[in-house]
Amino acid sequence: PGLMQQIGMAGSAAVITVSFIHPIDVVKTRIQVSPEYAALGMGGTVKKVVGTEGVLAMWKGVNAAWLREASYTSLRLGLYEPCKIAFGCT
Repeated sequence: PGLMQQIGMAGSAAVITVSFIHPIDVVKTRIQVSPEYAALGMGGTVKKVVGTEGVLAMWKGVNAAWLREASYTSLRLGLYEPCKIAFGCT
């Protein structure tokens, strides 16, 4: 595949991945910053967040995560192979 295709595939894969992983990250962050959530554990935190804020609360902030992955990870992964070739590391 060409360079732009590699970058596009890497970015797409990263965005899809973060879409599935983001709810876990939301729970982890809430547990880290709040003693209340820390006392509840993972399952209790999920129940409380979904119960009080709705299921979409599990994807709060996902737009920023998508932007990061679409830019940073697409370039990092998409340029890996071309850089390997350019520097003779094949």
